[in-house]
Amino acid sequence: MRVAFPYMGDIYIVLTPMLETLGAEVIVPPEPNAETLTLGAQLAPETICLPFKLTLGNMVEALKLGADTLIYVTGSWSCRFGYYGRLQAKILYDLGYKFQFIELRRDRIFDIIKRVILLNNGNFSRAIVKTLKAFRLGYLKAKTLENAYLLANRTLPYALKPKECQKLFKEVLKEVHQTNTPRELNKLLCSLPGRFEKIDCGRTNPKVGQTSEVLRVKLVGESFCVIEPFVNFEITQRLGEMGVIVDPFLTAPRWVGFHGFRLNKKEVIKAQKAARKYWRYCVGGEDANSLGHLILAARAGYDGVIHLHPFACMPGTVVQPVLIKASQEYDIPLLSLSLDEHTSEAGFLTRLEAFVALLKRRRRSHKNSLNPFAKVTL
Repeated sequence: MRVAFPYMGDIYIVLTPMLETLGAEVIVPPEPNAETLTLGAQLAPETICLPFKLTLGNMVEALKLGADTLIYVTGSWSCRFGYYGRLQAKILYDLGYKFQFIELRRDRIFDIIKRVILLNNGNFSRAIVKTLKAFRLGYLKAKTLENAYLLANRTLPYALKPKECQKLFKEVLKEVHQTNTPRELNKLLCSLPGRFEKIDCGRTNPKVGQTSEVLRVKLVGESFCVIEPFVNFEITQRLGEMGVIVDPFLTAPRWVGFHGFRLNKKEVIKAQKAARKYWRYCVGGEDANSLGHLILAARAGYDGVIHLHPFACMPGTVVQPVLIKASQEYDIPLLSLSLDEHTSEAGFLTRLEAFVALLKRRRRSHKNSLNPFAKVTL
């Protein structure tokens, strides 16, 4: 069985060793690029969202590389994401591709178990042991990646040489990908704080002409747009270079637990409880989560919130007016960015720079308002 799954951020670093431990051969498609998007847009329904188009092109590339089995997380949800796999499979079958289609959903759990047993020559005991090993390995990879993201996001805005921080982060990703034993992963995890502390963070020293305080921004929105760097033009890195600590509500490793295995329930409940004043129930996607995290960010003293969503995304569009209302009532700036295959990187970055300039001006204005003798520069 040569398995492939849609590319999204660094999710392959977690899923690949899990599937290989279970006995499958994994085909990791190339990183998404302009050609991938063009291919997917040509085959997909015209008005469907950007993540669908990009992952469809991604799956075509995987099949061309020899994949014979495609795996999707699916379900009967209000968001179209739950139907991605079935619709994409139909399109690919119509194009003449031959492959098996596996749906990861609760009501297909017994079918999934049967496939795992078959991968282990029908040996149930061996399948159980390998499944436990796979989940342990996946958990440790996800935990190490999550800590790497956190340290990189908090170090980059202060780094005198941002490229050093970015280089270290890429090295860590490569090491996590190549490390496949729990002992070595734990060792790598423990080494991360010390390695990032070696980055020259002169921005914390006022003598070098930099501010000792940086901005904090919460990143919310549709999962794929928040996680995949190709879609969001590497927004976390770009903002970090501008002196902004970015806190995404969701990362690639957390997505596996959040959507794949329904973990982090406490965090979801907390966000949806905060949103209940404006949003009584989830209409699909990350609408309630985006609204809830905006309110939680305002309470925690964040400087602003950025909302990313695909063009034609119903949940992202419907929740937009409520996000604006909540941002006004909680006095936290909001930047909403709609993304599709026609989005210009130059225009995207211009809006980011303008938003960061607004946040810096707002921070200075707030400080001046606390000092009645301070001079106000207009």
